[in-house]
Amino acid sequence: MVETDPDKPARLQEAARQYETRPDIRSGLVRILYSAVPLTLIAVLANSAILSIVQWSVISHATILTWFGVTNGLSLLRLGFYLKFRQLDEKEEVPLIWSHLALGFSAASGLTWGAVAVWMFPESNFAHQVFIAFVTAGMCAGAVTTLSPILSSAYVFILFAMLPAIVRFFQGGTDISYAMATMAVIFAIMMLSTSRKQHQTIRESLLLRHEQVVAEETIQYQAYYDSLTDLPNRRLLIERLNQEIARSRRHGHVGAVMFLDLDHFKTINDSLGHAVGDKLLKEIATRISQRLRAEDTAARLGGDEFIILLSEVGDTPDDVVGKVMKLADTILQLLEHPIQIDGHDLHVTGSIGIALFPLSETNSDQLLQKSDVAMYEAKQAGRNTIRIFQPEMQKTVDERRAIEKGIRRALAENELELYYQPQVDTENNILGLEALLRWNHPAKGIIAPIEFMPIAESTALVFQIGDWVLNTACKHLAENISDTGITVSINISPRQFVEPEFVNKVQRAITENGIRPENIQLEITESVLIQDIETAIIKMQQLKALGVGFAIDDFGTGYSSLSYLKRLPVDILKIDRSFVMDIDEDENDAVIVETIIAMAKHMKIDIVAEGVENDMILEHLKSRGCHKFQGYLFARPMPIDKLVDSYPQLAQPGHKAKVVDFRS
Repeated sequence: MVETDPDKPARLQEAARQYETRPDIRSGLVRILYSAVPLTLIAVLANSAILSIVQWSVISHATILTWFGVTNGLSLLRLGFYLKFRQLDEKEEVPLIWSHLALGFSAASGLTWGAVAVWMFPESNFAHQVFIAFVTAGMCAGAVTTLSPILSSAYVFILFAMLPAIVRFFQGGTDISYAMATMAVIFAIMMLSTSRKQHQTIRESLLLRHEQVVAEETIQYQAYYDSLTDLPNRRLLIERLNQEIARSRRHGHVGAVMFLDLDHFKTINDSLGHAVGDKLLKEIATRISQRLRAEDTAARLGGDEFIILLSEVGDTPDDVVGKVMKLADTILQLLEHPIQIDGHDLHVTGSIGIALFPLSETNSDQLLQKSDVAMYEAKQAGRNTIRIFQPEMQKTVDERRAIEKGIRRALAENELELYYQPQVDTENNILGLEALLRWNHPAKGIIAPIEFMPIAESTALVFQIGDWVLNTACKHLAENISDTGITVSINISPRQFVEPEFVNKVQRAITENGIRPENIQLEITESVLIQDIETAIIKMQQLKALGVGFAIDDFGTGYSSLSYLKRLPVDILKIDRSFVMDIDEDENDAVIVETIIAMAKHMKIDIVAEGVENDMILEHLKSRGCHKFQGYLFARPMPIDKLVDSYPQLAQPGHKAKVVDFRS
């Protein structure tokens, strides 16, 4: 599994600006300095031995031995600390004490080499004095290389080692000794400057290396984790799922995949904004993760879709089903607890689909697909519920996909058609036409919208179909029955109505086809009003100002229209056929229809009864005060050319078109 630290890139960028306070950069510099300790100790031993041998003839042997012992004793102590330092974990931060020890050892070592100019500086032997200066300078040059990672260590060593020699040369009182002192001062300054530049080079190199590592880790993190929730993404999920499928087959265990999709999450995004939606997703991700075992995986596929991978749940499917259903129910309960974000108490539900593995030769992609199918079944069952994948579900999905593919072809190859059904009054005069969508399938013939529009509604195809219907109806109106007073009713889907550009699209269709807005009537369902009544009212008022009329289709089947009806600029209520068809047999339907008619009369709204198919229904409606009808009793839906042929008066301004022989 991939391990990474998502906060590390930000830490490294901040440290690049203030490296002195960066624990990781400081630790890197300390490690570089300590890595040079073995080479430093070898140099100390070699140079101290050579110096002692050369000075043996001009300096007291006791002094030389004392200095040699102190110098190399200090080296042994440094070696001990170096060996202890090597035991530190390379991935952990180096404690600050090791920086202090490095500075202390550098100062002590500088003092021992500075002591050479104090205790082992022959007063009358200039050659030996020059040799001491040469050895000390060599040690300082070496210190620039080995001690520069910690600049203060290099500084104290160079100053402690060089200052005594500079002082002794100045005390010599001769021109040559003054010259040597001056050269020593210049050399010391050069070594200090070089140390600073060397330190900057090492530091910048270390920063560059860290940034490169961070860049690689960031790329790896982005490749495997979701940036919003920090959960594994699809790529990492697939890797872990493949591992779990293989492990389950090898050991005979059964695991499960849960596909969780939040219900109506888009409503939260649209009403409260994406910032609130993102915070909600993060909170849900946290709640899910806290409920799972360490060996399980919660991942986010994108949007409001989460996958939960449960490994080794049990040994048999029967044993696993109970455990997984219990966990799924627990997760739904977690979602139901109110989530407070930015002052909003959000109540969320989810739909969960479950697929078990490895019950067949299913791979990871197929397993996710099966859990998705089960989740869709949970949505169809009313949401906020759980479904386990069954083979027959896949058949439904395959049929759905075939229809979706067919719709795309129908749009591309002009297989969609508009049929028109007259709306009449009590004298059989045609008052309006309802445009009804049909799919003229090359193999199946005419297909009613009930068979394919629900699928289109769940995809972006609904927008293409809606635009086609709107523009085609306006075109037919302009070409066949313009300026006759006949209105054409166009059904508008809920998703089409809430589209931001909907009002502009209607206005553009009217303008481009050169028709009067008064001849257009848009039919919307009560579900449009349920989603967002305030937005619906604004759009309806905008279109009403243009002259467009409105009808509420399937009235009485919704939930909220009665309470908001007085605020809506509605011209017509269409009584749903489910109430009309049994009006002469079902007392409840009769009461509902009478109530709607009475309410509409008081509010001065017209009524159109749909589904009028026999004389008894017609007479019953007339007796209750309904005077506008639509149904097979009068005329069946027909294409525009057949409609005009059947009722030529439709194309003649000033003439009334009547349905004839409507009882035959």
